[in-house]
Amino acid sequence: MRDKFTKRIMIFGGSTIVCLVIFSLFYYQYRSDIFLTILMLTPMFSVILTRVITKEKSALFLKPRFKGSVRWYLAAYLLTPFVAYAGAILFFVLNPDRLDMINSKFAVQAGVTTMPGYYQLIATTIPLAIIINPIMGLISCFGEEFAWRGYLLPKLCEKLSVPKAVLLSGLIWGLWHAPIIATGFNYGTTNILLGIVFMTAFCMVLGIITAFLFFKTKTVWVVVIFHAAVNGIDLWAPANLFMSEDPNLFIGPNLVGAVGGIGFVVVAIVCFISICKDADNIRLQMEEKE
Repeated sequence: MRDKFTKRIMIFGGSTIVCLVIFSLFYYQYRSDIFLTILMLTPMFSVILTRVITKEKSALFLKPRFKGSVRWYLAAYLLTPFVAYAGAILFFVLNPDRLDMINSKFAVQAGVTTMPGYYQLIATTIPLAIIINPIMGLISCFGEEFAWRGYLLPKLCEKLSVPKAVLLSGLIWGLWHAPIIATGFNYGTTNILLGIVFMTAFCMVLGIITAFLFFKTKTVWVVVIFHAAVNGIDLWAPANLFMSEDPNLFIGPNLVGAVGGIGFVVVAIVCFISICKDADNIRLQMEEKE
């Protein structure tokens, strides 16, 4: 007879894969963002299904825990865009000839033809986007983070060392994106396999940061805000703001590129070192009830 851990992982994993296949096929057929939004909610459904079937009573980490965590909320909400754009800055430092703001897609769509006008547009639009964009993605990001960090990560911590659990959860999260990446999302269709590899690596990097935030606050809400803030950058991708030509999606300046995402890589390294140093305390926290 299977132990409860194995049974729960199999139910969670099986239902997640089934939903992934179904809604990835719908997205491939219709290319509608509604199917991406639904897909992001399906890991949450898998958690609920698993808990109901196995009568699980483990902690859900849904308490906001504002006391002592306000700084992490603010960091996840307001600092994330600056980390995202750090890679873009490095990209243009290395490739100054590719910087073409006045002829960028953003400037052309806005009808701006002068640099003063462009600077004014950026100064008014970007701060507003930093505040509003994450709010728009909270529900869909909750669907993922409730599962990946709020459920799977603590589960893996039961059987693995904390650092291994963090890396494995990030790997699983990255591979979960593979069918959507195969449709050309984020990296196009010129090299689908490389796109999947890059997305998996990107998710492992973000997975370390989200795990760090989760361990620090013991709530999924800070992680949801961070995830929403990262996704919000897609609406104001650096390539659209500062380039007139199509970018190399594997390099930058967008955050899913090797150079464009360097800010998150640096933060992830710092976070992973902290996780490794505090692994014993983290394991004890994961064993506590809410």
